[in-house]
Amino acid sequence: GDYIQGDASTEFVVEAVNIEENSDKQPVNYVIPPGIEREINVGTTNLQQLNEQSLSVRVCDLGDGDARAAYRNVDLDLRNYGKIKMYVHGESGDPANPIEDGEMTVFVRLGTDFTDNYYEYEIPLKVTPPGQYSNESDAARQQVWPEANNIEIDFGRLQAAKTSRNRASISTPDRVNNRTRYAYNDGKATIYVVGNPNLSTLKNIMLGVRNPKAVLGSEDDGLDKCAEVWFNELRLSDFD
Repeated sequence: GDYIQGDASTEFVVEAVNIEENSDKQPVNYVIPPGIEREINVGTTNLQQLNEQSLSVRVCDLGDGDARAAYRNVDLDLRNYGKIKMYVHGESGDPANPIEDGEMTVFVRLGTDFTDNYYEYEIPLKVTPPGQYSNESDAARQQVWPEANNIEIDFGRLQAAKTSRNRASISTPDRVNNRTRYAYNDGKATIYVVGNPNLSTLKNIMLGVRNPKAVLGSEDDGLDKCAEVWFNELRLSDFD
């Protein structure tokens, strides 16, 4: 479903960033997300704090309309939960050509596979300005992990997107069917549906960053972009 550039020059690095090793990182130092506390190793006499870390996805020279992502194979049944949540941080990857808010997007893809049966939840990325932020300040934590970047996927909205696609396939079968990448607007997010994904047999989770394809009349400059995105605390909520 992505626009394919066929350009192998894109830099793509997946790594971990953490509070122990990256608290002085440039251009934005690592801080713990708001509301999260470091775990305590109760087996030590001095109650040592454990490290806290995130998944970092770093891209540079990401072409217009192109995307890069990391994935994990799983075997989950999500039917007893209502939502999936996660904290997201974004920063410019090239100080000489900084990105602005909304110029890139982040997405989560959930499915039985990544090509024929999946849901995708995509939001615009809010960028944290360069600086050194205090881990002791809630306001600083909010700047590094802005609320606008919080991913909160309501499983009911995924079902609504699939229902909307199924209705559209009946009324306009020449344009919409199970094989097309159907877009459903959900406020700040866009939900995509392909095939017949089933949350009772989730096999893959993909976390990625995209440089949206420039369209005629938009403010998108259509240029390559560089960014670093952190994903943290992927969790299920609203247990029934």
